[in-house]
Amino acid sequence: MRRPALLSAAFFAAGVLMAHRLDVPVWALWTGGLTIWLVCLIRSKSHCAWPGALLLVLGAMRYESVMHELPEDHVAHFGGRDRPVVLGGRVAEEPEWMADGLRLRMAAERVTVGDTVFSVQGSVLLRFRKFRPDVDYGDRLTARLHLRRPHPPRNPGAFDYRAFLKRKGIHAMGSVSRREQVLETRPGRGGWLWTYVVLPVRRGVRAGVAYNLSGGPAGLLNGILLGEKRGVPDPVRTAFTRAGVNHVLAVSGLHVGLIAAVVFFGFGAVGCGRKTTAWATVCAVLLYALVTGLPPSVVRASMMCAITIWGRLGKTQGEGLNSLGLAALVILIFRPQDLFDVGFQLSFSATGGILIFYRPIRGCLPGGGAGGIGHWVWAPLAVSVAAQVGTLPFVLTYFGLLSVVSILANLVVVPLMAAAVALGLLGVIVYHVSSPVAALLNGANWVVLKGAIQAAGWFAAPSWAAVEIQSPGWTVTGLYLCAALLILPETRSGPWGRRLVLAGLSLANLWVWSSLWQRPADLRILILDVGQGDGIFLRFPNGRTLLVDSGLRAPNIDMGERVLIPFLKAAGVNRIDAVVASHPHSDHIGGFVTLLERMEIGWYLDAGQFYDSWTARRIRALISEKGIRYAAIEAGDRLGGLGGVDAVVLHPTPDYVSRHGPAPLGLNNGSVVIRLAYGGSAVLLTGDIEHETDPDLLRWGDRLRAQVLKAAHHGSGTSSTAAFLGAVRPDLVAISCGVRNRFRHPSRAVIQRYKAMGISVYRTDEMGAVEIRIDGKGIDARGWLEAP
Repeated sequence: MRRPALLSAAFFAAGVLMAHRLDVPVWALWTGGLTIWLVCLIRSKSHCAWPGALLLVLGAMRYESVMHELPEDHVAHFGGRDRPVVLGGRVAEEPEWMADGLRLRMAAERVTVGDTVFSVQGSVLLRFRKFRPDVDYGDRLTARLHLRRPHPPRNPGAFDYRAFLKRKGIHAMGSVSRREQVLETRPGRGGWLWTYVVLPVRRGVRAGVAYNLSGGPAGLLNGILLGEKRGVPDPVRTAFTRAGVNHVLAVSGLHVGLIAAVVFFGFGAVGCGRKTTAWATVCAVLLYALVTGLPPSVVRASMMCAITIWGRLGKTQGEGLNSLGLAALVILIFRPQDLFDVGFQLSFSATGGILIFYRPIRGCLPGGGAGGIGHWVWAPLAVSVAAQVGTLPFVLTYFGLLSVVSILANLVVVPLMAAAVALGLLGVIVYHVSSPVAALLNGANWVVLKGAIQAAGWFAAPSWAAVEIQSPGWTVTGLYLCAALLILPETRSGPWGRRLVLAGLSLANLWVWSSLWQRPADLRILILDVGQGDGIFLRFPNGRTLLVDSGLRAPNIDMGERVLIPFLKAAGVNRIDAVVASHPHSDHIGGFVTLLERMEIGWYLDAGQFYDSWTARRIRALISEKGIRYAAIEAGDRLGGLGGVDAVVLHPTPDYVSRHGPAPLGLNNGSVVIRLAYGGSAVLLTGDIEHETDPDLLRWGDRLRAQVLKAAHHGSGTSSTAAFLGAVRPDLVAISCGVRNRFRHPSRAVIQRYKAMGISVYRTDEMGAVEIRIDGKGIDARGWLEAP
């Protein structure tokens, strides 16, 4: 076989994926997997069928052994208690300094509940707020705190922080906000490699960078040398993302290659033998992998570098894809959960894209031999295009952003960042010998880093530089890969060409028919968990979309960026036909700023109430700049073209709205109230109306009746009166409110009123997003944190 390691890695990864997706018991994996293996061993004539089946089973079993159910003595089982516990253990990693405190990973050893001490195991992520305890790697720490399990995503499309920490072996979290909660700290000892080698090198790099660099350049240099992205300013990160060069912010093969080149040629220049040089180079890149925290991209690059060096030492010609497969197989054997890590996927897909597509793409570009000037232009261009061909499905899936300028931006930014890495490494080394010379090198590097930041900003500046793209499904991704591989002559002409054509046609048919099958004939309402605010997405039977309110925007939070955009991308929504602002409080219209900036909006509807705030002014400016159609709506208006859904505006009347001054009865009471009727059921969306609006709303009589009620004003005591609920007579009420919000919404009296009337209560603070479907036959509702 030409590439046995690559094929082995593919089978092993398929086993990992199977175990992850199917979520079946270990005994079932053993039984089914061994049966498949035995059948292949006995019946198959192919030489790779039975080893492949065996690797499939081993991959599934390895994943289950790492991601299995937690043992009974795991520290995570002590989470979620009403009273705090006393947690003791050892600091397992170098603490990470935050702007307002400290974050560290603790290897838990004991938990005290009352007077009982339990021996435990497992890792806990601790966050110290407003102070930093004097602890370091290996030290012992005891603190009184509340333990909890990491939260799952509370909205569709949200980042799964629980799964992210689980892949890192962390199943519990705790927060310490007062010094008196820290009961004991004492010196300890960690592993000698980390204590005496890795951490000193890492801190030496930071010291060399910080000697006379600060701000954006310092944060960027620490990010590209050590992988510490927290120091990279958000505007810089955004510019690099829009320009399509954010891959340079990750520690990858570029850094490993530079270190390997310096050590390899340095040892060779002083007359060291080939074996000594090879050993020194391999040790250097492995040390660098440890210093950067063993991210998949660096482990991959280090392994391929070591394979290449030892292959040349043994005068063996290596095969790039086979080396890539061997690196993937080794990583997945030790850390099978890395298969679902974004860095792993991007690193291997980029490298695979270069290895597969570089030569065909280079052959299509103008000439310029290896020594010609054109080679230094067209070769990097071919590398950039090949890498982007490989990573495109993953970039669209995870980021939903297609950079139009990325190919040109890479030609400028990548060489600058390569120079910055080389100068940074040289400056760090020289700093510990001669700080004045290091200052000169850092000064030169400041110019290079600033140039890279400015270039990325220049490429990212046009509004058309990056386009928001919905996340492609697995069928579209598979179709793309089949088409990309058919470009290659070696796959197009052989038996694999026919297989790829057949697979592509099958996927195309599946994509077309599934899009027809999945077109729902129901009204879908999703009350998103936007904290203490409202954000309600509606998709109508004809596919049109409506968004009522958008959550809060504040200096430290933007629900448009955090919740709405990820949800809409995951839902495949590129355009919203209309948005409705119930009233201009920031917890209802804040997210519209990001939404109007980044998405196509058909109509912007509100009650026409004047309000002078930065958010309201920015929204008015965006409506004008983008040519969004605007209308003020009032009681009696109808929203048409909604696929058989009758949408009537019940409130406000003109008495509640002022277009030039303060709202006559307050902004809350001027909220837009909409009733949507479909298939014999109705939904009432109420904004933040309070009891003062009851007389006007009760005049609607039976037209106020609705089976589903979105609780007014987050379930506060100023709304949901007995008279109002008696007129609506809902079967279900959904309350949008924040977890442990400072207003203590919803009111206990209101909740008891609901229960006394037999109304089912769904709360976003307890259930996450609330999904409601009305199909003409009935109503189906569930909280996002509940099992389907």
